[in-house]
Amino acid sequence: MRNIELSTISNIRDFDGTVNIEGKTVRKNCLIRSAKLTEASDEDLRYLKENHDLSTIIDLRTFTELEELPDRSAGFEYLHIPIIRDFKDGITHENRDVMKMPDLADTYIDMVCKEEYIEGLKDVLNAILNHDYSKGSVLWHCSEGKDRCGLISVLVMMVLGVDEATIREDYLETNKTNLPKAEIIHERLMKLGNKEVADSVYKAFIADERYLNAALDHMGEDYLSRVLQLDKDKIERFRNQVLI
Repeated sequence: MRNIELSTISNIRDFDGTVNIEGKTVRKNCLIRSAKLTEASDEDLRYLKENHDLSTIIDLRTFTELEELPDRSAGFEYLHIPIIRDFKDGITHENRDVMKMPDLADTYIDMVCKEEYIEGLKDVLNAILNHDYSKGSVLWHCSEGKDRCGLISVLVMMVLGVDEATIREDYLETNKTNLPKAEIIHERLMKLGNKEVADSVYKAFIADERYLNAALDHMGEDYLSRVLQLDKDKIERFRNQVLI
């Protein structure tokens, strides 16, 4: 996994160099994850095109998030595939007043167990598996590049046969971007005198391994085939395209 240093797109990295349990390596310029592209500059988008062969953008946000803060995606194939279709506390980022956030461990369990979210996961995973990587790389993102984007990244690495330690390492890498942001927000909310709200919002902004554990524990055995119903031949074609 390689961080991409850009001034207008945060929490962005290429899966380049990620090694699976068979010793195979993800090729450069195939799989990219990031936060939203709302403020992406022409220069940064050009960099992704020229240096990471960016071809397709998959936006995981809700319809409202997209309407409020549309991506800058001109020149790329753009797919809007929301995992969560409506506002959900702690995960989506529509313009709303700050409130006490739920325990995101429960939200992660919902995302991997409830049919309304499983359908979104299936659609995104199939878009990634069906992509023609001879035409360039795929980038997927939500708002912060943490929860929805993070969960898709976990599932992609599971498809590629990556070990759990590497999956956890990538998930927690988001905190290099989000911890400073969470601390600023926490300090600002503490000044309003509501520690409970401040603490809950802080927890919603970080990548906590407890959230990932909750999702993994509830996936159970054979989640990719049993629940997401991913086709074995499709998985094999995908692996052949992105692994060396």
